[in-house]
This record gives sequence, C-alpha cells and structure tokens, in this order.
Amino acid sequence: MSDVYIYGMTVLSTIHLLKDKFPNPDSYQEIQDTFIMPGGEAANCAVVLSNLGIQVSLDGCYLGAETEKPLLKYLESRNIDCSKMKREDNFDGWRDIVFCDGNNRTVFGWFVANLFGGRRLWTIPSETAIKKAQCVALDPFFGKESLLAAELCRKHNKDYVTIDCRWDNFIAQHAKVIVCSQEFLDREYPNGDYKKLLDKYRDACGGLIIFTFGSKDILYSSPKKGHQLMFTPFVVKVLDTLGAGDTFRAGVVYGVLKQMPDDEIVRFAAACAAISCTRFPSVYQPPKMEEVLELLNLRR
Repeated sequence: MSDVYIYGMTVLSTIHLLKDKFPNPDSYQEIQDTFIMPGGEAANCAVVLSNLGIQVSLDGCYLGAETEKPLLKYLESRNIDCSKMKREDNFDGWRDIVFCDGNNRTVFGWFVANLFGGRRLWTIPSETAIKKAQCVALDPFFGKESLLAAELCRKHNKDYVTIDCRWDNFIAQHAKVIVCSQEFLDREYPNGDYKKLLDKYRDACGGLIIFTFGSKDILYSSPKKGHQLMFTPFVVKVLDTLGAGDTFRAGVVYGVLKQMPDDEIVRFAAACAAISCTRFPSVYQPPKMEEVLELLNLRR
C-alpha cells in the first residue's frame, strides 16, 4: 500500500542549462549542460515525496516507445511504484524540451496536441489505489478522468491536493489544498486583483488555498482562520526554478499526510521549494528531510 497516490502529468524532459540569458530571436546562446530525466507535475512531486521517505504510487500519462524505458528506469530507481502506468501503442510518449538560464525557464512541448488531439493518452484513475492511499495528489489536466479521481476521493473520504484549477471547478472546491501559481492566475484571470480572487476561492472552496508568486510573498487562506494570510519565501541562492512549484506541491502533500496545521504546511512547502532552487536540475537532487528541517530552524 502506498502512502500517496499521484495521478497526473509525467513526461520525459530534455533540460538544457544555458551559459547565459535566453537569446533573442536570430541570435545564439551556448548550452552549458544537458539532462534527460522525468519531468511533469506528477513525476516531480513523486520524486520529492519519495526522497522524503513517503511511499508513492504514480499514475496518469501513458508511456510511449521513446519514454517507457528511461522513465521506468529512473522512477523505479527512486523507489516509486509505477505499476499503474501503462504503455500506449503507436505513441512516442509525453515529452518536453526545457531551456533554463538560472532565473527563468522556457518550455517547448506537444501538450496541446496530446491533450486535445482526440485520443486519450492517459489512464483512468484507479479506485483501488485511491481507496488504499492515505492521501492523493491530483493534476486537473485530464478532463473527465481528473474529475473522476476527485469524485473517487470524495467517495472514499480521501484528502487530495490539486494545483492550478479555477475556483468554480469541482476539483478545486473539494480539495483539501489547492495551490495556484502566478502563471496560472495571470492566464485565467488577467489583470485580476489577487486578494479579491483569493476571497472568491475561499467562498467557493472548502480547503486551504495557496497562491504562489515565485520569490514574492505567498498568499493563502486557511478555512480554520477565515482570513487572508501571507508568508515570505526563504531567501536562497537560486540556480534553477524549474521544479520549484512541483516541489512546493510535494511539500504540501507531505504536510497534509502528516496532518500539519495549515500555517506549517505553507512553511514546510516553502522550505522544500527553496532548497530545490539551489541546485540544477532541481528535482534531480530533491530536498532531503534534514535539509528542510535545517532551513526551517533558521527562521522560526
């Protein structure tokens, strides 16, 4: 039995670290280093949680001809249960190409084609796995299958943590915690007032709501306290921000699993994300518990 069932996005990422800033059109930049490794919100969350000592079962994206062997080899070496992941015939697999220059990252992929191409390229969530898990991490990207996962969590009284979902969506409304990134908020609610938007989420959703803004202050609303709160992220020397959001979500899942108070969940997740930013690629060297505790102890 796994502690956490994760249903969502797993891809094979080719990550290029640039020597300097991302180039302008019709110019040149040197690639300093390259890694080929798992990526995606679900896979990154799984890697971080496993490194924190949590038993994880990963599900969601189909494996393909180009992705099956490298993904399974890497993930299973991290003690992640991949038995729910399935291979799809005549499919290369979910992939992306990422360019990082230290402070920023630019992602190229085929996600729109894979999500809306008329062919389901992800599994149906496992009711058995959800029933057996203590907690669920759920990506909202897979339409009715993501909705089904949320409904199954409700059916079996399982807490779930989700990300980047509109306030009027069933998945957001019934989550134990929802984490929304600035990228998502600005895309879905352009020119919005974040504090007013947080109030809308609070009115519609029953769980902890967290808005993240990179190195800027985190806004959150705890249902137990009924008002808006703020947390200033930890200050670290940044090498890579690519996996910071996924690592933050993993910290939130860990906090829910361990029944931390809402304030401590935000604080713990922020510490995990901060540590991930100090290395490249961040999730290739996920935070260790002793590192997280050391950073937390520096700012009580």
